[in-house]
Amino acid sequence: MAQPEAATDSSVARRRLRWRIAQCWLAGAGLVLALAGSFLPWVISGSVTRSIYAMAGVVDRLGVAGDGPLAAVLASLPLIAALCFAPVIAAALRWWRVAGVFAMLIGVAMSALSLGILALALGKVGLTVRLDPLGPSVMAAGGLLLCGGGACLSFGNSSPIRRRIGRSERPLAS
Repeated sequence: MAQPEAATDSSVARRRLRWRIAQCWLAGAGLVLALAGSFLPWVISGSVTRSIYAMAGVVDRLGVAGDGPLAAVLASLPLIAALCFAPVIAAALRWWRVAGVFAMLIGVAMSALSLGILALALGKVGLTVRLDPLGPSVMAAGGLLLCGGGACLSFGNSSPIRRRIGRSERPLAS
């Protein structure tokens, strides 16, 4: 009778492993898309295309943001790529819920940034400068995938309490 129980345990473990791999692939695909979107062109100025990092550098050099919190965000924008490794490191340490929370936070931030820029600037032209929707669209899609993968990792079958299949629970002592 121990063999069917062991077969059930191993099949459940394999199913959970497959689900965990799918969750990691979903979050990983979102992370790759969001990072790729940050390097794609966001602004077309004449015949030159610029990424979000190049635009942040221009705004920082011109002093448009001043010395406030916007200047701090623009100065730390190149740290996005380093920040994106937080869920990867947490997943490598098998901290699935932490990896999921980091992925959701990064996904929400990237989606909000890119969708906000798309909503505000799409179709508007100033002199010869206009928005290229490729970069923000790819980043938004990646951010949404990252949110979905992070939610699955956070709220999926990653319970910290290990369940034992096929074993009866002990009655509570009274």
